[in-house]
Amino acid sequence: MISKFSKMQNSVFTKIVLSVTALSFVSLFGVSGYINTANNNKTVIKVDDIELSQSEFNYMLQKEFAKYKAATGEEFDEENDDKKKEIVVGLAQINIENALIENTMRKHNVDFTEDLIRNIIFSTPQFQSEGKFDKEAYEWFLNRSGQSERELITEIKRNLARKILLDSQVAYANVPTILQKQMEKILGQRRTFKYIKVSNSNAKIDREPTNEELDQYYEDLSEEFMVPEKRDISVLYLSMNDIEKGIEVSDEEINEYYKEHIDLFEQPEQRHVLQMIFESEEKANEARNKVVNGTDFMSVATESGQTAEDTDFGFVGQNDLSDELAEIVFSLNKGQLSEAKKVDDTWRVVKVVDIKPEYKMPQTEAKAQIVADIRQEKAYEGSYDLISDIEDKLGAGTNLEDIAKEYNVALIDVKSLAEDGSSDSRNMDIQSILQSQDIRDAAFSYNEGETTQAIEGDAGIVVLKINKIHEIHQQPREEVTAKIKQIWQENERASITQETIDNIEHDLEAGDSLKDVASRYGLQVMRTMPITRGETFDALGYNEMKTLFSLPKEQNQIIKLGDDYIVATTTNIYDDAQSLSTEEKQFLTQALYAETIREMSYALLHDFARNYKIEINYNRMGLTD
Repeated sequence: MISKFSKMQNSVFTKIVLSVTALSFVSLFGVSGYINTANNNKTVIKVDDIELSQSEFNYMLQKEFAKYKAATGEEFDEENDDKKKEIVVGLAQINIENALIENTMRKHNVDFTEDLIRNIIFSTPQFQSEGKFDKEAYEWFLNRSGQSERELITEIKRNLARKILLDSQVAYANVPTILQKQMEKILGQRRTFKYIKVSNSNAKIDREPTNEELDQYYEDLSEEFMVPEKRDISVLYLSMNDIEKGIEVSDEEINEYYKEHIDLFEQPEQRHVLQMIFESEEKANEARNKVVNGTDFMSVATESGQTAEDTDFGFVGQNDLSDELAEIVFSLNKGQLSEAKKVDDTWRVVKVVDIKPEYKMPQTEAKAQIVADIRQEKAYEGSYDLISDIEDKLGAGTNLEDIAKEYNVALIDVKSLAEDGSSDSRNMDIQSILQSQDIRDAAFSYNEGETTQAIEGDAGIVVLKINKIHEIHQQPREEVTAKIKQIWQENERASITQETIDNIEHDLEAGDSLKDVASRYGLQVMRTMPITRGETFDALGYNEMKTLFSLPKEQNQIIKLGDDYIVATTTNIYDDAQSLSTEEKQFLTQALYAETIREMSYALLHDFARNYKIEINYNRMGLTD
């Protein structure tokens, strides 16, 4: 334990609370090697009689890849062996731990009733809406997480068992005082540094690239200069508005719609309500008396600790309020203040500021909206017939131009359409349409001179004609010379910078001082004020500062920082530095306690493992020795 904590001396204070420290799968079970593809559906992991098959493991692995995509927005690169190995090893670790817990549960007769699990699920805030269990939220979670209900129940039981078998056994561990003091000393230590910076942007290029070099770059980076396939197309676009314009709506249809949807045109009585809430009748009456004596209702509510949002309901209908509150509100006249009334477990004082009477929109006023709604319904219902009609015309040999005229719309020409939907068109409707993957797929699935089938979408109906295909090709050398020169210059600067830092490293190893090296290469030696490991200089990150604080005095360290390099060394170490604040000490104590608990918990789990026979097939898991 102490040796584990001693390794923390190089950590920044704000980083000391690490993610949950799992027992190393590698150290516990000796896994090594690289990932390959497993094919046979046999046992991958076995802990006593609990087995995990290869198909089950691969299914879990695919879910982990899906989680990676959801978290990063990127497809998981299965060619990345290191990352894939990390995920596989982590997943195996989880499954072995789960099997150990389940075996130990059986060994010690630890189990939980279905009623308890049901109560836990029903009381989980994530599965609730307005304080009640929401089945849709629950099912959405299961779908999103890729878990079955039985898998979730098993997981809940394991977590409860972990608390009983592991967490409760180590809950009263203490952090040794000597460890606390040592960590305070380490985290409070300050250092001063001197350093030089070799900046890529300052590298001086004293020559121009030769034609031979530019030609070689053009050849080596040919993929950089490829122009993707693009297409010139004509678009027939019948928007829903275009389709709706030609639809007639009869008076009979309007009358029928109005009757069937009368609730859309009726507005029940609404009241503008102010409310104050109190725990006792006495306080409610005291506040009410202030209002009666002329104090503004909102002012009294504010004095009582209510916000404007808590107090002012705005206009509400009877159905917007609880039955008890609605009875009070709708018994008052405009401007009237209620008595102090008990609602649920609180006392309320309510005022009706204004009243909007019940209103029913006449059919004559609703006609325009009714006609629009009916046309929209008919347009969607009739789109199939319209598509069939267009398809029949195309099949009979009618060209797209004539079809466009028949429907009284203009063809829109789009130049240089790329597969990502970009083009030279400035028509906003067309730009929006071309974002549809179905439209783009159709545009790149037909040959030059061909016309696509009619494509239906939420925006309307689209037909495309492929006018010209611009094949993928490499840009001529003369068109990309400026870009090639820019790439050459970047590489040349990087080469000069690397050569400089190599020379500096050689000189330092030969015994030259940082001051001598700086003078030789025209660099400036800079110095820092005394800083703790939680601070930084020249944009160095946590890992770089961790390294610098681990080195002895006067030892040089070369750090790559993007395209630049920093050469730094410690000039002074202040071990009797400023003390940590009370808040920092408390945070440190909590962090050390949490780390101690985690270490002891996993040590106990490791001890459980000695009671069971654990078998792992690395090859089937996708790992080889």
